[in-house]
Amino acid sequence: MILNVKSIYFQAGLGLILAAGLACGGSGKAASETPPTSTGGTMNVRLVDAPSPQFKEINLNIQKVEIHQSGSANGSGWITLGIPNRTINLLTLTGGISETLVAGASLPPGHYEQMRLLLGTGNNVKLQDGSIADLTVPSGLQSGVKLPGSFTVVAGTTSDVFIDFDAAHSIQLKTAGASSQFILRPVVKAFDKAVTVSISGTLTVSGTGAPLVGATVFAETYDDAGNISVARAVTTSASGTYTLDLLPIGQSYFIVSQPVSGGVSFNAQSSAAIALTTSSPTFQFNTAFTAAVGIGSVSGTITQAASMDQSDEIHLMQTLSTGGTGQANLIIRSGLAVISNPETYTFEAVPTGNYAVVGIRTTVDATGTATTQRSPLSATFSVLAGLVASVGISL
Repeated sequence: MILNVKSIYFQAGLGLILAAGLACGGSGKAASETPPTSTGGTMNVRLVDAPSPQFKEINLNIQKVEIHQSGSANGSGWITLGIPNRTINLLTLTGGISETLVAGASLPPGHYEQMRLLLGTGNNVKLQDGSIADLTVPSGLQSGVKLPGSFTVVAGTTSDVFIDFDAAHSIQLKTAGASSQFILRPVVKAFDKAVTVSISGTLTVSGTGAPLVGATVFAETYDDAGNISVARAVTTSASGTYTLDLLPIGQSYFIVSQPVSGGVSFNAQSSAAIALTTSSPTFQFNTAFTAAVGIGSVSGTITQAASMDQSDEIHLMQTLSTGGTGQANLIIRSGLAVISNPETYTFEAVPTGNYAVVGIRTTVDATGTATTQRSPLSATFSVLAGLVASVGISL
């Protein structure tokens, strides 16, 4: 059985969103931001990205960006913010670096609930071996990709919107015989920085205090249906530090990691639930991890393979202590399936223990609207040292 759920991703063609005054990249302020007027407001938009170890570059051409005002009819209410006609390598925007895409775009006061953009041609990826492959844009994205959001523009003020483009979960591989095709499956979230919080800390090796470098750290939260999802993902620096910023206020977060660092796999850990407020918008969570005694792997096939306008993401789940006597079934790994015949997924270097998996299929229709389906959580299974646990998923 398939459960229909509300899309957990602001998934829509990247979030390289908006470009009206187009400023150069970097984390600093744009050179020519337009001040707000007494009758209207302005919006700055900056782009950030999560690292993707599979690629050296992900290059996307952004043609046109629009925003939609609430209360307007479906075919009206769209305002053009810019026509950037610009190619950006997303992987230059990691580790705290941002790219200013909109500097002081003027907007009438009001509430805006949606953005959309059109991509141009020439999108590609550079693989780790230096070769370049075309990036296929499915038809559902070619007609304009919608990006849900909630933004309020107030007269005389400036809104700072940040776009988080998750490159690691946005490029899906399709194989047919000896040929390979890379398909864009954009996973994007947009945030008004004024209503976000952040959690930071350091991950180390238990007993030695050595930093865990390049470990993936998730901020996870439960939705109204009781499903856990990843709100934000980052990797640790050379000193083992991380910052999970741009987290929407008003939710509780679990900070989860199952580090694979320096060729060593470590047992997963989670924080207790962390709830932040406007008066206390930051939190520090440091923790040490123990190396796994044994590792195995998890793989499986997905029945009813995805079409060109669909993507399948697989979550590897484990029940973890969340402080005191509390426990929660949390995501320790997440990745896209390989579209093939049959469609497959694999998680390598998994510490021995008990796990479950769940599949999430995202479909983008001809209007650019994304919907998701979630498979039932699998039965609990064991990962044993040196062995492969095979678990099928039905979507």
